[in-house]
Amino acid sequence: MKIAVVADQDTAIGFKLAGVGLVYPVKSVEDARELLERLSKRDDVGTIIITERIADNLRDVIKELYKKPSLIVVEIPDKHGPIEREVDPIRELIRTTLGVELKLKKGEEEI
Repeated sequence: MKIAVVADQDTAIGFKLAGVGLVYPVKSVEDARELLERLSKRDDVGTIIITERIADNLRDVIKELYKKPSLIVVEIPDKHGPIEREVDPIRELIRTTLGVELKLKKGEEEI
């Protein structure tokens, strides 16, 4: 299975330099939406890596992709760093999919 990357130009260049073959720099939300729909229909793509800022603009599409058992969607920070969120999308996905709430401890402090 192949890995595909949907990202801004700078992030895409980094993945291209790292040797990832299916790297798609996008300039608009509509381009990203169309690209995600095409990638989700491919049998040879098992993982889609997408930057958080692009994914936030396509939350409806991302939620549908999370439902596909044969596809893994990973959201990563872009060159501006991670987005501060009240709800972590990965934790929310685990909660809705498995019905389990994750609690992490940092030292003795619960986060």
